[in-house]
Amino acid sequence: MKKIITICLFELKRTFKKPSAYVLMLAMPLLFTLLFGSILGSDSEQKVKVSIVDEDHTELSKLLVDQLQQDKLIIYSIVSSKTADEQLKNQKVHAIYYLQKGFEEKMLSHRDPLILFKHQPNSTSAPLIKQMMKQNVSTLQLQLTAAQNWSKYSDDKWDVMLKRLLNLSQSKENKNQQLTSFSTKNHSTNHVLSGLSYSSAGFSIMFVMIMMLSVTGIIIEARKTGVWSRLFTTPSSRVQVMLGYFLSFFLIGWIQFILLMVSSSIFFGVKWGNPLGVFILITSLLLCVVGLGLAIASLVKTSEQQNAIGTLIIVSTCMLGGVYWPISIVPEFMQKMANFVPQSWAMKGFTELIAGGGSVSDIMTPVIVLIGFSLLFLSIGLSRVRYQ
Repeated sequence: MKKIITICLFELKRTFKKPSAYVLMLAMPLLFTLLFGSILGSDSEQKVKVSIVDEDHTELSKLLVDQLQQDKLIIYSIVSSKTADEQLKNQKVHAIYYLQKGFEEKMLSHRDPLILFKHQPNSTSAPLIKQMMKQNVSTLQLQLTAAQNWSKYSDDKWDVMLKRLLNLSQSKENKNQQLTSFSTKNHSTNHVLSGLSYSSAGFSIMFVMIMMLSVTGIIIEARKTGVWSRLFTTPSSRVQVMLGYFLSFFLIGWIQFILLMVSSSIFFGVKWGNPLGVFILITSLLLCVVGLGLAIASLVKTSEQQNAIGTLIIVSTCMLGGVYWPISIVPEFMQKMANFVPQSWAMKGFTELIAGGGSVSDIMTPVIVLIGFSLLFLSIGLSRVRYQ
């Protein structure tokens, strides 16, 4: 274990001695985040459009729609089922909500209402849209419960009391009281996926991949300059040497991610979401990225080839995986292709944590897919690595 840690510390010191490492690890990602995040910040808010198909046509379904339409982040419109399907097919809207028959009946009996959600494949806005619906349904349920209880002590029906309650809540003073009460029961209401939040996650992924590409090139240099030959004359085994390098790559990636998360939180106000979820997602992503770096290093002969081929792979897959812009704005065939690059799954996980206020269970699918990519890349890299 001591030999593994010694090799790891040596590589860490070697990496962080270079001033250029800090430019690649911190300065460049923050600059790209600021540039692309500012562009996406205004546009993304205007482009999130959702169609609503009200099949219940009751008082409560109309009240829910009214509440949703007061939202400034998402544009809701009432349309027929046929029109909604065409809009989604032609990518005119990001998603559709179907308020199915029986919605009011379920709400009155305090059961989960019948709401069907359909969205574009790979839509990064889907978690935010779902979260806003949950928030509004919860608000309406609270108001309805209050109206029903109020009606027990008066001669009026629940619908009359609900209207009075809503009228009261529209006054400025009572509106503030309502928001305060709601926030104590829904901790995820503060999660918003702004352009800067989206770009922070995206460019953190991209520049960690570029950094890993750079540090895994050390293996090629070590083999070429004879460092490995000298290492193997010592009592260190091949497994210990590889574990030392692997641990250093992993720690460098984690240090970079921590620096970027702290910086983006301070400068851009990004809230990364559930800490345990973030830890698991980043760990699985780093395994995948380190594995990709090792796989590329095992397939080329020189560090120059690795940089050229690796940069081409990373930039192109980042574009395909929605690092630069939301996948929902690209053609459908590209959205399907995005399922075959790890960046797409990492972005889904971060979007769920940042915008949806998701927990560990909400990101299990992206984590499992990333681990699958990790096993594939590591098996290629470790099986083809040349020690001489």
